[in-house]
Amino acid sequence: MRKFIGEGIGRIVVLNLQRGEKLLESIREQLKEEGIKNAIVLSAIGSLQKAVFHRVTGMEETPVDEFITLEEPMELASLQGVVIDGEPHFHMVISDLEQTYTGHLEEETTVLYLVEITLAEIKGINLERKKNELNIAVLQEKSEG
Repeated sequence: MRKFIGEGIGRIVVLNLQRGEKLLESIREQLKEEGIKNAIVLSAIGSLQKAVFHRVTGMEETPVDEFITLEEPMELASLQGVVIDGEPHFHMVISDLEQTYTGHLEEETTVLYLVEITLAEIKGINLERKKNELNIAVLQEKSEG
């Protein structure tokens, strides 16, 4: 196990995405615009017209992912995760009229009516994700320079 401790919470950013906006791309753009490198999702709800995500499909030593695209009306029930070094790593729970899906949020996920996301900046932490020998992205202290 690795442990990293920040100095506290900084700015709180509330995003209100409208119909047709891309979820992950819009979040990245706002993080860059605000200069936020590290953050956590406090809440996220809304509706989607297109969801793109991946999920693991087996127990192999290295991850094997299945990529899924759904295009239909869906509820975004939850979005969880962290932003490390400006890059969001979010998982979501969504549902259509018949079933529920979970997975890692990917680009091209598109808002149906609206999505509201609240992010909290983490102060005093300097991390990055690096893939290890098993192709798993792990957190580590960011090297200077």
